Amino acid sequence: MEQGHSAAGKSRIGRERQVVIIMTDMVHYSSITAEMTPTEICAFLSNYHSNIHSILEDEAFQPMEIEPIAGDGGIITFDKRPGETPSGICTRALLVAMRLTCAISESRLVSTRMGLMLGYIVESKIGEKTVKNGSCLAVASRLEELSGYFNTCFLMDREIARYQQGFDDYVVNVAKVSLACVPHPLNLFTVYVPGSSCVPENVDKEKLKEMIRHKNQAMELFSGNMLKNIVPDFPQVYKELLESQAMFQKLTGTVDHATGRIFEYIREIPQPGISFRNHGMEMLEKNRSFFGKRLLHLSKELLRAMNPDVFEVLVENTEWEQYFKLEWFHEGDTIIESGAEAQGIYYIDYGRVCTYTPEGKLLSTMTAGAVFGEMACFGNEKKKNTVIIACTETVIRRITPENLKKLPMIIKIFETIAENRKKDISNCQEQEFYSSRDKKFPRP
Repeated sequence: MEQGHSAAGKSRIGRERQVVIIMTDMVHYSSITAEMTPTEICAFLSNYHSNIHSILEDEAFQPMEIEPIAGDGGIITFDKRPGETPSGICTRALLVAMRLTCAISESRLVSTRMGLMLGYIVESKIGEKTVKNGSCLAVASRLEELSGYFNTCFLMDREIARYQQGFDDYVVNVAKVSLACVPHPLNLFTVYVPGSSCVPENVDKEKLKEMIRHKNQAMELFSGNMLKNIVPDFPQVYKELLESQAMFQKLTGTVDHATGRIFEYIREIPQPGISFRNHGMEMLEKNRSFFGKRLLHLSKELLRAMNPDVFEVLVENTEWEQYFKLEWFHEGDTIIESGAEAQGIYYIDYGRVCTYTPEGKLLSTMTAGAVFGEMACFGNEKKKNTVIIACTETVIRRITPENLKKLPMIIKIFETIAENRKKDISNCQEQEFYSSRDKKFPRP
């Protein structure tokens, strides 16, 4: 039914209606078609979209509209049936996403990413062309892009995960993110069913469900839940996700890449601040500021110019990061006891730690960015002769002596730090000696 006209009388606007949008996009389209002629590309895309139509040719999915856009992209729109609830429309859309996922895993369809979103659209008629309008289109497009980042065939918003029926045991909490096109954070979900892209057909279903329950509990701790008074707890999340990752690997023979992305985030930001609690993982948009890119590029070039070897190890080859394990400490926790054997080198990621003599005299305070433990590793005495205590909530990254041996360049970096520390200590001791002497024997 027509609701309005443009000033020129050429645009007709339809009524607002609730739909589910699936935004699709072929993976590696550019590389696949790089050597094709325009005619070959046209035939390839025609076959691709025809294939999607034939895979979804099922009356159970109707009413459904499949519309190719921008070459390899597409919009699948699900309207409600008469008297249908959101549960019905969400379930139909999820079934379609799973049908396409199975076709991909069986090599009947080129790898395709999908984003599912429940929302409202309005169609307008501009000349002979019908255009869909609604914020859910932009969100579905971003979910499709993020499915590549989290290495899943599709992602859906919380509403679809909540309304769908029949797959509760297989719905997986992937992440809590904030997007520029949405004023509030989104909880993203997918489905791990036997036979999908990341789960073998013959997997033990009960063990798979157990793994999903375990991961979802951990992800609720990651995202937080104000209604349940659950605040993000990264130390516990890290521990429980390691367990669920081990379960997934034992079941499938591979790692859960979506969980890997959460590990990466926690390693980058080990202490959730107010921003995370309010917004979740802030996902960068494609159009990052030019200044930000140039600054990042410049800082890398400066490091390369100052020390090419360090640049190669720290920036280009980041394998070393996996050897630095995260450890969390509460205020007052002892990090290193006096007399304890060297357990590695420590880097303060967050918080503040204090160094004391065994008698309790404060020697120094270290904050984020400081390194300690290198003296015990590289000195003659392989034991700490001080006590180190967390003065605040603290996050440490530690590498063990065994793992340090695997990284020759990192050893050189820490040896340099240790040598500089020895010089600083020597200078301080010298200054204390002359200061003490001057007090006893003041100059005339």
